[in-house]
Amino acid sequence: MDLPFRIEKKESFRTVGYKIQTTNRRGEGRKAIPALWTWFKTENLDKPLQALSNQKQQGLLGINIYNTDETDPRKFEYLIAVSSDKDTRNDITEYAIPAMTWAIFPCTLETIGKTEAMAITKWLPKSKYRPLNKGYLTGRMKSGAPDIEYYGKDGLVEIWIAVKETA
Repeated sequence: MDLPFRIEKKESFRTVGYKIQTTNRRGEGRKAIPALWTWFKTENLDKPLQALSNQKQQGLLGINIYNTDETDPRKFEYLIAVSSDKDTRNDITEYAIPAMTWAIFPCTLETIGKTEAMAITKWLPKSKYRPLNKGYLTGRMKSGAPDIEYYGKDGLVEIWIAVKETA
């Protein structure tokens, strides 16, 4: 499995953006996340949010934050965000991305789902890296870090999966 990728260590950084709470039950998250993006675009929130971006990670981030409910491992939060250290309004959520090693897979908007699935099911099991998250296939997540979609300039799209190198 020869997916293009790079391994990158990143320091912790603060993000700000718009959040929803959803679940992997009955595919709800697969409906709620696109609905959030539609709302985000319909309300023309892209430019005001991008105006808050002033850190190294320039562009929009789609952040999956797992294990937000101790009683249900299928519940998670999803955030459309930018990296920023600026003060924000009350309707904006803050979230700190922990310092982490990431396996980063470039893709396109059309191939994002397929790339993520191949990275998790084909590339990671054969690589010298292990994901910090478990439960992708069942939706019952055991999380060590968020998963991130990165939407940069000129159509750049990446999947970031938190990993650790095996001995």
